[in-house]
Amino acid sequence: MKKRMAALVTALLLTAAGTAIAEQRAGALTFSPFAGGYTFDGRQHLLTAPVVGLRLGYDITKNFGVEATGNFASTKGTGTPTTGYYTNQGRAYLYNVRLEGLYNFMSDKKFVPFVSLGAGMSYIQNDQPGLRTNNDATGLIGVGFKYFIVDDVALRADYRQIFSPHAAPAFDVRSHESTKNGYWLNYEYTLGLQFLFGGKKPLVAKVIEPTPEPAPKTEEIEITEPPPAPSPTPTPVPVDGKVGPWSPWSVCSAPCGGGTKIRTRPVLTKPANGGSLPALTERTGCNSQACVEEEKINLLIEFDFNKAVIKKEFFPNADTVGAFMKKDSKMVISLDGWTDSIGPDKYNKTLSQRRADAVKSYLVNKHKIDPDRITAIGHGKSFKYDNKTEAGRYKNRRVEMEQKITVEKSTPAEK
Repeated sequence: MKKRMAALVTALLLTAAGTAIAEQRAGALTFSPFAGGYTFDGRQHLLTAPVVGLRLGYDITKNFGVEATGNFASTKGTGTPTTGYYTNQGRAYLYNVRLEGLYNFMSDKKFVPFVSLGAGMSYIQNDQPGLRTNNDATGLIGVGFKYFIVDDVALRADYRQIFSPHAAPAFDVRSHESTKNGYWLNYEYTLGLQFLFGGKKPLVAKVIEPTPEPAPKTEEIEITEPPPAPSPTPTPVPVDGKVGPWSPWSVCSAPCGGGTKIRTRPVLTKPANGGSLPALTERTGCNSQACVEEEKINLLIEFDFNKAVIKKEFFPNADTVGAFMKKDSKMVISLDGWTDSIGPDKYNKTLSQRRADAVKSYLVNKHKIDPDRITAIGHGKSFKYDNKTEAGRYKNRRVEMEQKITVEKSTPAEK
C-alpha cells in the first residue's frame, strides 16, 4: 500500500497543471484540517489506521512557509497473546506533533506542488497492562500539492515519511525485536482543505494573454448638403440721392449655417422728387450643413480568469464612455457581461453579473454618473470566441457596449 500511495502522489505531481491565477500569497495565515491513513514500521507490529489532524501555517513568501501540525490515530497490534508482541486485544493511541518548513513550486499557478522538511515528537499510549508507552523524537520529509478551488480555498494532498531514531519498543514486553539502536520508518498520506486568511493580494493579476488590440476608434458621420447657388446681387434702385456702403452679412436664419442671410445699404439723401426710399436689401442662401453628427461609442473591458476587477489598462476605455455621458445628460447605456465556458452555468451567470456591475460602479464612482442611466446585465457563458484556446477564452471574459449617439455641432464661422 505504501508503494501504491507513493506512485499516486508522484503521478499527480507530474501530470496535473494549473493555468489560473495563483492564490498562494505572502503573509497569509493557513488553516488545514485533514484525514487519511497512517502505516507503521513492520517492527512495531501495529496495524495501519485512519489518521486525522490539523495544520496551522504562515506563508513567509509565495514560495516559503512554515506549519505546525498535530494528528491522532487509534490502532491495534498484529500479534496474539502467545507471541509476546502487542496483541490485537487492546488498542494503541498515536499522537504526533511537529514543525515543518514548506517550499512551494509554481506559486503563480492554480496547481501548486510542494516539498516539506520537519521534526517533532511521537507519543504512543497503550491500554494493556505491562506494555510500555513510547515517547520519541521524529524527523520527516514529504511532498504534496494544493489545488485552488476558489481564491482562498484549496484542495490539499500530503505524503510523509516519518523517521523515529533510536526507538524503544512500546509493543514487545520481552523485547524480542528491540530497535534500541535502530529506527522506525512510518508513512502518512492524507487529503484535506486549506483555507487562507489575509496576505498580500495583487492589485492587478498577472496577464498571461497577449495584449488585446485597442478598441476601434469612434467613427464620425457627417451629413452635408450642397450649398444653394447664391442669388444674384440686385441692381441698386436709381435714386437722386447718394447711398451708403453695404452692412455686414447678418447671422444665418437656420441653425448650423442653414437658411438665408441678409445685408442692407442705406440711402444717405432723399430723392429730388421728395418722399423717402427704403434701404436697399440683399439676400443670399447660407452654406447648409447638418446640425448634428452621429458618433459610435465602443466599450470593451477584458478580465482575468475568475476575476471581476477592472485592470488599469482598460481605465481609459471606461473613461471615454464616462466623458460622453457627462457631456450628454440624456445618454443611457447598457453593459453586457460575459465569461468563458469553464465552470458551472450558475456560477458563471453570477460572475458575469459581477463584471458588469464592476464597470457600472467605476462609471458611477469616478465620473459621478446617475446609476439609473446605466443597465448592467450578466449573460453568463460566451461562445463568441473559441473556448478551446486560451486566447479565445480570454476574449470571452469581457464587458462590452456598442452605442450610437448624436452630438450637436457648433455653428461655423460666417464667411
